[in-house]
Formats: sequence, structure tokens, C-alpha cells
Amino acid sequence: MKIFEKSECPEESLLPMRKAFKGTFISAGGYDREDGNQAVAQKHTDLVAYGRLFLANPDLPRRFELDAPLNEYNRETFYTPDPVIGYTDYPFLETNVA
Repeated sequence: MKIFEKSECPEESLLPMRKAFKGTFISAGGYDREDGNQAVAQKHTDLVAYGRLFLANPDLPRRFELDAPLNEYNRETFYTPDPVIGYTDYPFLETNVA
């Protein structure tokens, strides 16, 4: 189940930039755990950024490690000053999940 929007930019379209750039290449935009791992394994990128998923899952590395369910993010709460919701109120994974 995918709970986020996929990037509208196909990963393959980044390959010319990846080949031309000699530094650390970071990709972002709709990656889930599996897609991110695959992109790194196939050397399409060096690192993957998980912006929206990290906002909704402050413990994202732990969730990925456990293959735990992810919180869904709510785009309507991004960048809203009042009330301040969406950045600080997403629940952490329960500590009894092993």
C-alpha cells in the first residue's frame, strides 16, 4: 500500500544528471522504503530524501528498520502557522513494537 504521491519525474530522467555530477547525488520525490533501497542498489542515486514521510513519521528510520506501518501525512497542514499542526503532532511508533 502506498500512502503518498509518486513523483511525476521518472527516476530514469535523472540518470543523465547522475552521470554528469561527480559528487554525492541525492534524490527525492515520492520514494517509499522499497523504491529508495532499489534506487540506491541500482546506483541511480547515492542517497534518498524522504521529506513528507519524515514529517509524518518522526521515527522513520526505526519504522523502515522494522518494516512498520507509516503514518499518513496531511498536505493541508503543511506550512500552516495557526493552528500549528502537522509538524509536531504525528505519533511515534509505540515502544512495544519489536
